[in-house]
Amino acid sequence: MFAVVALLPWGLGLPLAAVAFVSDAVAGAGGPLELTVAVLAGAASAATVPAQAQTVRALLSRPRLTLGAEALVVHDAALFHGATRIRRDVITGAERLDGHAAAEYGIAELSPYREPLNVAILLSGEHVFASARRRRGGTWIWLVPRRYDRPPRLPEPGDRYRRIHLRAADPAAAVAAITEWATVS
Repeated sequence: MFAVVALLPWGLGLPLAAVAFVSDAVAGAGGPLELTVAVLAGAASAATVPAQAQTVRALLSRPRLTLGAEALVVHDAALFHGATRIRRDVITGAERLDGHAAAEYGIAELSPYREPLNVAILLSGEHVFASARRRRGGTWIWLVPRRYDRPPRLPEPGDRYRRIHLRAADPAAAVAAITEWATVS
């Protein structure tokens, strides 16, 4: 909602306003006020580019997990620079969550959205998400809490995690598939 209402209109409107005012100033129809407005609109548009890029990336990409031969692969362009791999030997299984699991130390949430998380992937050791995006690179937009909600615990580069919480459309099937995949040698 924040993306559609706040960022995209600014991201599209400010550059267009800057171009319109600059074209008026170049044509001689505008004065210093129009040129000032064009510079301010262009500067504000450039300042919001990281948030705009993160918003468009999140709106166009769908996060997904795939169980590969040797690793669980997380594809999420909003949270990671590329596909992130979690080795099979680190994963011990999965369990179903009640949807209101507390975010505590050692837990990463792979969904910035506000829907309830319903699957936990259990790790035998610690995992580091080296390809996680940093807050200044755009994930700060997901940390804007609502008044009645807490911000998600998104993966941070360098932090170590022992559990990973996520949302699956069919949690029972996801838990069974991940547990079976992790226990097969």
